[in-house]
Amino acid sequence: MTAQQLDVGPGLTAVVGANGSGKTNLLEAVAVLGNLASFRPGPAAAWVRHGAPAFTLAGVIDRGGTRVEIRQDVRHAGTLARALFRGARRLGAAEYLDLFPVTTLSGHDRALVWGAPEDRRRFLDRLCFQMRPEALPVLQRYRRAVRHRNALLARWGPPEEFDAFEHDLAVLGAEIVRLRLAALAGLERHLGEELEPLGWSIAHPVLRYTAPDGVAVAEPATLVARLRAALAASRRLERGRGHTAVGPHRHDLQFSVQGVPARDVLSAGQGKLLATGLKLAAMAVVGRERGRRPLVVFDDVDAELDAAVLQRLLERLRDGGQALLSSAHEEMMLPRLVGGAVWRMNAGVVNVMAPGGKEA
Repeated sequence: MTAQQLDVGPGLTAVVGANGSGKTNLLEAVAVLGNLASFRPGPAAAWVRHGAPAFTLAGVIDRGGTRVEIRQDVRHAGTLARALFRGARRLGAAEYLDLFPVTTLSGHDRALVWGAPEDRRRFLDRLCFQMRPEALPVLQRYRRAVRHRNALLARWGPPEEFDAFEHDLAVLGAEIVRLRLAALAGLERHLGEELEPLGWSIAHPVLRYTAPDGVAVAEPATLVARLRAALAASRRLERGRGHTAVGPHRHDLQFSVQGVPARDVLSAGQGKLLATGLKLAAMAVVGRERGRRPLVVFDDVDAELDAAVLQRLLERLRDGGQALLSSAHEEMMLPRLVGGAVWRMNAGVVNVMAPGGKEA
């Protein structure tokens, strides 16, 4: 992409242009600026332009009349090194992520319905720390503890070392389950009200948190003890596997429609609606908890949606605050973009258009 400074106005902004013009790269840059992560799968090194050693992303956010300047300086030298700033002050990831949450929607969201459990865990965990910024250090400490226990399994350390790591895993794991269940309760409250305006016409999907280890349904007061007991009981079996199989890093979020797994009964369009409803419900949860709604980026917004559903979706997004939407089909998109801005993308350069998508 070419270096540019762009102002995102209120309401909808449509980013239009031919395939390969850079629309997705632009939306990805906004997502990485806010979330430190892309909505596209793949290594973070792919964000760096081929042959370039580094890039900078910067933005100015208006939070209730207060201007907040954020910046990422990213260098690629074998691995990705990133420095995060608010103004001139350097920040850690948890503090930075609290400043500019972004809700991302794209064709990759189909993984929420048809993908692996890790896709749904990632979605739920991001919602957890967008609701409660203190959740991020808990998740990070838990992942470190899992790695330490896996290393201990590989060399089969003494029982007292297992006891120490399993205590930490049980305490942190129980807190993660508690945070996830709170996030799930928020999703359940808002999912129906997000799906209905989009034209969801079949039975309401049921959301359920599941755990192969059987501990997620324990009472909060006993969850730590049950996790610790399950970890201790699994040591010898896990020694042969070389990894920890008990805990929230193996749990899942499942969806069903009339008792049947959603992945088995939904069409491609229905699956996109469910994934979109889940993301919009998550946005509503964050807005309710934090008092401000995230900015939305929606890549390829009109894919797999008919004109009527697209119209309803645009109306919903227009009511929700700021949204950046990409489309390669401006003849379908622009007539429905009432009052929205239009950016035309060509070879990585944005041209801001006059109302109606005409050349300014």
